[in-house]
Amino acid sequence: MINTDGFWRDVLLFIAALAVVHIVLKATVFKKLKRPWKAADISINMMIVLGILFLFYRVYVTVEIPGGGLYLILNGIFGSIVQVCVLALATTGIVLIFKTSTTTNFAQGMIATVAAFSAAKISTLVSAQFPDMNMTYVVLIAMFTGAMFSFILGVFIDVFIIRKSKYPTPVGKQMITMGLVLVFTGLIPIVFGTLPLTVQKLSYADNIQFTIGDSPLKYNITMHSIYALGITIVLLVTLFSLLRFTKWGLGVRATASNELVASMMGVNTRVITAMSWAIAGLLGGVAAVIYAPISGSLQVSMMIPTQVNGFLAAILGSFTSFAGPLVSTILIPILTNLMSIVTSTWQNAVVYIIILVIVLVKPSGLFGKQIAKKV
Repeated sequence: MINTDGFWRDVLLFIAALAVVHIVLKATVFKKLKRPWKAADISINMMIVLGILFLFYRVYVTVEIPGGGLYLILNGIFGSIVQVCVLALATTGIVLIFKTSTTTNFAQGMIATVAAFSAAKISTLVSAQFPDMNMTYVVLIAMFTGAMFSFILGVFIDVFIIRKSKYPTPVGKQMITMGLVLVFTGLIPIVFGTLPLTVQKLSYADNIQFTIGDSPLKYNITMHSIYALGITIVLLVTLFSLLRFTKWGLGVRATASNELVASMMGVNTRVITAMSWAIAGLLGGVAAVIYAPISGSLQVSMMIPTQVNGFLAAILGSFTSFAGPLVSTILIPILTNLMSIVTSTWQNAVVYIIILVIVLVKPSGLFGKQIAKKV
């Protein structure tokens, strides 16, 4: 049984108490420190963490079945694995383009959708040619093909569309990507037809079931989630290793810091930006193929919610880092599933309101740094 009486009252009172504590500390303690803005920044982060933890606790006590609160929370986390993987890949692509091209790619979701449609066609052809092939291999081949198609599409957009534009300013690039959304929306039904297309799961093996402690309640994790998690970890670890230990990664960091200075120092910023668009396309393509079996038959608009959440994750975590948005990609799906326990109708709206409040309190994002300017 779930009892939500007084849930929002308790949450609002706790948030108000945190706000009062922060204001008191800022007025009495922080102003005496050498760097008061840094102390206030740390305090805000701690208050946000405490608020989120209290939200989890309040949901936990909302379920009046012994062990039921923990079961719903953990099962919601396990059930969010695919959403976390998809959002992590999509958000990383968005941040990578922002760092090298100083713009937000509104066509990221559509590029990923093209990859999903391509993967669906490839999987149909492979299954027809090799009917005895294991379905996991079929999907992996389709995923690789779709990801490479979106990789090439990313290069094409940067080299032949963005660079050929008359005014390639950050806002101008945004307008171009918004126009590409309209172009892809019209081209996808023409190229791939209007018949329903689907992408199979990476595995249809039995779910992994286990218990925690003495609880008789069983937790379930699908094999599709396990494969998705493994692929996501491999891709992100590979990408961050390249960013950390290769000349391309050094070029990305230099371009993100100052593109003009980087080019003057001998960095080929054109190659850097082209590869960033290509890798972002590849990450989005893999994300779309992972998400496609969950969404059912492919739709032109299937990746729009993921793109919206990707932008929210980047804003919440701060565009200045990769770690911040990745933490946000874990937080958003889990909070969404958590809120479905309290209000299944308004779960997305509640999560967006939580993000809005956090951004209003800390505009630089959870992992953003506040810079003190000397006057």
